[in-house]
Amino acid sequence: MTFRVGINRRHVLNCAPDVPILTAAREAGFGFPHACRNGVCLRCQGRLTAGAVRHGGSGDIIHAHEPGADRVLYCVAIPISDCEIDVPETTAPGELPVHQVQCQIIEREPLNHDVTRVWLRLPAGKAIRWHAGQYLTLVLPHGEYPFSIANPPGGRDLELHVRHGDDNSAAHAIMADLNDRATVTVSLPGGRRFIDRALDRPLWFICGSTGFAPVKAMIERLIELDYPHPVRLFWGARVEEDLYLPDLPAQWRRRLADFHAVTALSDMSRPGHAQGLVHEAALEALAEPLAPLFYVGGSPAMAWSVFDDLVAEGVPSKNIHSDVFDYAPR
Repeated sequence: MTFRVGINRRHVLNCAPDVPILTAAREAGFGFPHACRNGVCLRCQGRLTAGAVRHGGSGDIIHAHEPGADRVLYCVAIPISDCEIDVPETTAPGELPVHQVQCQIIEREPLNHDVTRVWLRLPAGKAIRWHAGQYLTLVLPHGEYPFSIANPPGGRDLELHVRHGDDNSAAHAIMADLNDRATVTVSLPGGRRFIDRALDRPLWFICGSTGFAPVKAMIERLIELDYPHPVRLFWGARVEEDLYLPDLPAQWRRRLADFHAVTALSDMSRPGHAQGLVHEAALEALAEPLAPLFYVGGSPAMAWSVFDDLVAEGVPSKNIHSDVFDYAPR
């Protein structure tokens, strides 16, 4: 017999009737805040919103919506029915805790005619983790805006690539804010399509415009992992001037065992670049559709178009990853 424990209205844990919820959660891969594990430090304190638990050495029964239900200690709380709990900063298996913090804006650097690299610095004394390929959200007075983190984890600095072309009025407002401020509020990390460890297969990256930012983070993470398998980059833009950081692919070629990059221009022909849509260049190079994992960075329209054409070519849909598929499903 087990009881169903709902966690933060998002996840479900099965817990035996004689096991503390924290113990069952840790065994299942959940990340609960905790320290002493004997009900003293209060780190695992949370709210019981439904059901009932037996509390620690006292044996007291606590029911939801009764006195004490807002300060249950889950290291010593044992379920006596199905229940629902809220515990801040709890993560499901594979997740990282989400933080909202104030970052310093330490540098703004033009990368081309309409892309600026912005460096943010996380506050000292608070360890914040993210995975290569994830994003953060800028919390500004006029709205909240997601941006991919363009550097792999480690350290306190966060690299953003902000495109602010004439067709993007929101980005002009964002850059105006970032230029006027010394600090900015951010929420991170977000996104479920990332690389946190070495995988035993080829990896192909297909991106357009600043969809290059998460790809850069993931490739640099592969360099840290000394990745031995083939890595392919296909990066598209309208015209040559839209590309930026042009020396990076050559640097990556020297640091990865098997790396090759192709840039594609959709609106012009130039030596050294493929002509046409970027995923057409990828399809032309694809000899083994079942072998690689694909990571796609770009707009929803671009990502879904790449998805359809890869699947039509024989690529299993489960091998194609993009945050678009999560925040803009069809």
